[in-house]
Amino acid sequence: MKTIFRYTNIAVLVAVFTLLGTVASFAQDPTPKPDPCADAASISSLDAKFRDNYAGDTAARAAAKTAGKVYDIALDLPQRKMALDAGKQYQEKYGACPGSKEFADYLTSYIPKMEKRIKDDEDTIRFRKILQKFDSGLTAKNWDDVYSAGKQVLAEKPDDYRAVELVLGSIGYDEMFAGNNKWTDETLTYAKQSLADLQAGKEFKPGFGVKPFTYKTKEDAQGWMNLTIGSIYQKGKNDKLSALPYLYAATQATGSDVAKNPNPYEFIGNYYFGEINKLVEQYTAKVAAQSDADTPEVAKNKVDEIKAIVAMLNGTLERAIDSFSRAYTLGTKPEYKAQIKKNIDDAYKRRFLKTEGVDAWIAATMKKPFVNPTTPITPISDPEPVAPATTTTPTTAPPTTPAVKPGPPATKPPVTAPVKPASTTTTKPAPSIKPQAKLKKAAVKKKGA
Repeated sequence: MKTIFRYTNIAVLVAVFTLLGTVASFAQDPTPKPDPCADAASISSLDAKFRDNYAGDTAARAAAKTAGKVYDIALDLPQRKMALDAGKQYQEKYGACPGSKEFADYLTSYIPKMEKRIKDDEDTIRFRKILQKFDSGLTAKNWDDVYSAGKQVLAEKPDDYRAVELVLGSIGYDEMFAGNNKWTDETLTYAKQSLADLQAGKEFKPGFGVKPFTYKTKEDAQGWMNLTIGSIYQKGKNDKLSALPYLYAATQATGSDVAKNPNPYEFIGNYYFGEINKLVEQYTAKVAAQSDADTPEVAKNKVDEIKAIVAMLNGTLERAIDSFSRAYTLGTKPEYKAQIKKNIDDAYKRRFLKTEGVDAWIAATMKKPFVNPTTPITPISDPEPVAPATTTTPTTAPPTTPAVKPGPPATKPPVTAPVKPASTTTTKPAPSIKPQAKLKKAAVKKKGA
């Protein structure tokens, strides 16, 4: 075994020596290579290629500046790339030549700057195409392109183009009222993001939105974002409870035209009608649960529970009347006002068992602060009726036990029908309600770009 290894090693060494010999034999090339430094024509050609293309770029920029125009960096990009390529070749081939040292040293310091500038300009051109896609999508109402490009813009340069947030947080509002819920989720996301950034005091460039989704001021933008979020929760997602804080905030946006919009008040009124219907169901069930077999104590407890429900029903009805009164007052279209007035009349009649005085109630409501719908409702118990006085003395003693089963409170008759809003499909606000701000340019461009 040792013999085999010994001869094997010798064989390897022989192979190595043979290989080295072979390489050595190939390395001996008797033909001399030409001296690149002696090729004056090629040196001059590359020098001229760099200088001519570089000078063309510089001259074009100077001409644009003289004419007072913004130079389009995309126009000379191929020329600058040719200059860069020529400079790299010159440096590689002739950088060590004695007569080329001065120019080669210049290229050594300048080529990295050229490479960075070209890379930056290529990135600028690429980003400009994204902005153009965003702008064209807005013009054509191609919301797929707007959202696709807008997301890229915000991902890359959120501080320079934060106004795009407001656009993406607005599209779904109009579309939802037009019967298209495709964009409600994304609109909800960006409306919340816009609202958070507005409240945090972040700067919105180039302004508060982009045509046609623009807002006059920060307060105006906040008001509309609150209304948008509340409306999507209410109408798009049927989540009336989540909508309440945003709808209420919209009603308090005194620096925005949203404060004059009837929609948030109508939506809050519809929420109260839903609560009223739940109370009616509870009331009906409690009345049905009364029995002749109830002991006086059980009967009294059931009546007290019914009274409590009626008191809560009274408080909720008054809040509903308050909300719809404001929607009615702010509404402008006759058909809309008629629908809302029916809601008021229905709720008022159920609360006060009459229709007289409803107009006075509406007028008085508008002079009061609007109650935050997220706060607990205060129950309202009407006074118990006073039995009429009698002038005769009864000849028999009153019975010691109830002659009939306890019924509902004497102060309130049963509510037999659920309350249904007359306006179940809210139309989009009239143009006179929506902000009529002076709109910015359609293109989303950084100032000074």
